Amino acid sequence: MNAELVSSGVDSEASWSRPSLSEATGGLLGGWWESTLGRLDVGECARTRDTVARAFGATPDSVRTARELAAGAVEEWALAEVGDDLRLIVSELVGNACRHAVPEGRPPEETRVLVQLRYLRVRRQIVCMVADQVERGPVKVEAHHFAESGRGLGLVAAFSRTWGWDPVRGEGKIVWAVCGGEG
Repeated sequence: MNAELVSSGVDSEASWSRPSLSEATGGLLGGWWESTLGRLDVGECARTRDTVARAFGATPDSVRTARELAAGAVEEWALAEVGDDLRLIVSELVGNACRHAVPEGRPPEETRVLVQLRYLRVRRQIVCMVADQVERGPVKVEAHHFAESGRGLGLVAAFSRTWGWDPVRGEGKIVWAVCGGEG
């Protein structure tokens, strides 16, 4: 929503270091991304015991609906202490995808933005993952204090334990953030 996305070739991307999704999983078998839930079509939702996923069109209404999905997951998993941070992170990541990750010539409502929330029970953390169809990665920028955009990834960084993104060759990228729990 507030972060600017630019080509991954821009020098500013090198100014911050991001762990890869596999590095950040701490060795969890298979990582966080549930590939079987990654095949949902726009409007579909699926759940497992520790994961909820929903595919949205890249429209402004999707931000609110994704926030509601996060609120429901927080309630279901009894993690009220993570609720505000998770809703903010979901809003920023879904907003960014809806604003910046629509392939040229494709209608936003037909462009899939996939949200997966995974509960890491032992750590009492929730991983928020947002996949879109554009491989160009997010770039954290230093926004002027009067700027109307450019603060989103700063908020994600401030309200998560860690965050990053991974390209999915030929399919887009996954931007992710970890909320709650102890290190």
